[in-house]
Amino acid sequence: MNVNLAEFKLLGIEVKVHWSFVLVLAFGAFIYGAGPAGWLIGGLYGVLTMLLLFLCVTLHEYGHALTARRFGISTRSILLLPIGGVANLERIPEKPAQEIAIVAAGPLVNLVLAMLLTPLALLVNGGSGDGLFNMNAMGVSIQNPGLLNLLIFLISTNLLLALFNLLPAFPLDGGRLLRALLAYVLPYTRATQMAVVAGRLLAVLMAIYGIFTGAIGLLLVAFFVYVGGSAELEAVSSRAVLRRFRAGDALTSNAIVVYTSERLARVTELIMNSYQTDYPVHDLAGQFVGVLTRPRLIAALREVGTEARIVDVMQPASTIPRCTRDADLATVWEKMGQSGSRVVAVVEQEQTLGIITSDDIAEVFHVMGAVLEGRMQRPGPPAGSADTQETQPYA
Repeated sequence: MNVNLAEFKLLGIEVKVHWSFVLVLAFGAFIYGAGPAGWLIGGLYGVLTMLLLFLCVTLHEYGHALTARRFGISTRSILLLPIGGVANLERIPEKPAQEIAIVAAGPLVNLVLAMLLTPLALLVNGGSGDGLFNMNAMGVSIQNPGLLNLLIFLISTNLLLALFNLLPAFPLDGGRLLRALLAYVLPYTRATQMAVVAGRLLAVLMAIYGIFTGAIGLLLVAFFVYVGGSAELEAVSSRAVLRRFRAGDALTSNAIVVYTSERLARVTELIMNSYQTDYPVHDLAGQFVGVLTRPRLIAALREVGTEARIVDVMQPASTIPRCTRDADLATVWEKMGQSGSRVVAVVEQEQTLGIITSDDIAEVFHVMGAVLEGRMQRPGPPAGSADTQETQPYA
């Protein structure tokens, strides 16, 4: 089911607009339609203000994305939600200084927009700044359709976006900035833990304030901060475990190999009588030429049946990402995510030693993660921390 209202690509980055964005437009139409301009003019003006607001939000996210691109980090997509935007970066930068630059780019875009719009507002106001940002009158006048009021709205909202995002509430920009600064003196996992704790405290305060003031939007943001921070802490901790192990640790020494000339019936028999679900494929000379994964096997059985040859349905070796025996499993997992492949070939001096699947990594994580957790709970010095980076959205 497609939950996006619209999708488009700009500067090589896919932008997705969530279906709930319609609620934002309806809210703008209602708020401004109930104002002095009337339902028709006010409603249309309200829709326009919301569209321009989210244009500013989109530019904010592009600030993150384009800065990340300068450090060799691509952006999978930008998602626009009622509570704001999210830039899903492929990975978090390796150095705290890079993350600081990426984090700061979003709010900086909003500040630049406010600076560019202010002279235009002064010009429209006859060159005078008198009453331009009178907070008492702004709430009323801003609902009146007009270029000056629209400019005042955009200037004030861009300033608020910049200031709000700089709150140290992880995973907002300010929380990520705090994490990056802490990472200069602490292991990445510990820095994330401290930033998440700070974010949770602010989320609770925002929720309390939202309850007593009736600010529903603030309650949604508080929920996002609390849940988002917890999710990233779990992901960073998971990668910290994977950083401790190498690709060679996940290789199965007795993995079953199949051959290009064999039929799918052979693999069907194997998969029913063993725990192995993905099979390296060799040619008759014993060279690694591909992998028959479980999803490909199931699709082929449905389409062509058990008499199809393995060579016709396997994933060719040229499309399979590679790593060395010494690569850590967090890097291997990242390669899987970037390529969309559930398998990675382990290669040493042009010789393929075997394959690692996503299931293999999950098994290492669950078993060895439990062992490490048990050790850390015992008395004595804690296990050494491992720096890690994780793909997470930038608000």
